[in-house]
Parts: sequence; structure tokens; C-alpha cells
Amino acid sequence: MTDRQEILSRILKSGPLLQLAFYQVNENFFELPDDEFWIIDGGIELKFSGGVVSAAWDSSLDSYIIKNDSVKNIYNQDNIFQLETENIKNLTTFVGQKVIDVHFKSLEFEFIVDYTMRVEKEKRWVQLVIEFENKQHIQIAFIDYILEENKAPKDFSFDLSTDLLITTKKIIEIKI
Repeated sequence: MTDRQEILSRILKSGPLLQLAFYQVNENFFELPDDEFWIIDGGIELKFSGGVVSAAWDSSLDSYIIKNDSVKNIYNQDNIFQLETENIKNLTTFVGQKVIDVHFKSLEFEFIVDYTMRVEKEKRWVQLVIEFENKQHIQIAFIDYILEENKAPKDFSFDLSTDLLITTKKIIEIKI
């Protein structure tokens, strides 16, 4: 376990979930309440007594990251707003629950390092699954997907630059 992973795990297990918030940067997002999943373009913020853990778009890196900071600090732009829909309010069942297990998934990506177009490989987190004491879970993943007219998104694959998937009903299988 890396130091950053240990710090985030410690925060997530520091006590009951105090607050959960979704953030968005535009008006378009997917909310499928029957399947209990959302695809958003912003971030999710989880507050515990030991701190905050967010999965959000980092404007300075041009990618999604998981970090112990607020979504607004990570995003660092003024066009982000908190989503407040009836379906998100249903997630209050997680508030007050303690985390019993945390699973991080990481993959190796190539990044352009500087103006010479030099490329380096770096391992980055692409998914976080949080299991709560009531056996419910939250899956947070950085994804891309296929979208057909009048159909729900499908064929999910990991991607640091497209969208953020949040699920609570079942763990969605994501292609590498």
C-alpha cells in the first residue's frame, strides 16, 4: 500500500460518513436512479471526521484524480456547482455509516512530460470502491463509454479524461 493510499484509507475509515456531495461543471449529466448510477463531469466529495476524500477533475493535470482535498480546491475554477436532485438526496442512507473496506484500482498511463514531447509512464488510480458497515457500497471510477440514441451508457472503459462514474446498487464491470 502506498503512502497516499494509506492516508486516504485512514480518512475513509476515520468514522461515519458525515457528508456526501456531487459536483458538476455543465448542465448535462446522466442520472439513472433505478440503476443507482450517475455519470458526471466534476467530482464527488466525501467528508469524514478525519478529513475529506474527493474524486474530481484536476484542471492543472487535465485528468481526474483521487485526493484528500475538496472538489472545489482540486478543480480550481469558478464554474463548478453542487448537484442537488431528488435521486442524489436518496444517498443520505450512506450518511452516518462507517466504512469497513476500501479498494483502489490503478493502471499505468503514458503522459507527455514537457514541451519536448517526452513521454513517461505513471500509475494512476482509476477506481475506488468503498464498502460500508451496512454492506452497501459506492463505486467511483474514471470512465469512457458508448452512448447510443435513447439508450443508457454502456461498454465502460477506464479513462482519466472523460467522465466520472458513481454507482451504489452494483459494481459495474469496467474494461481495461
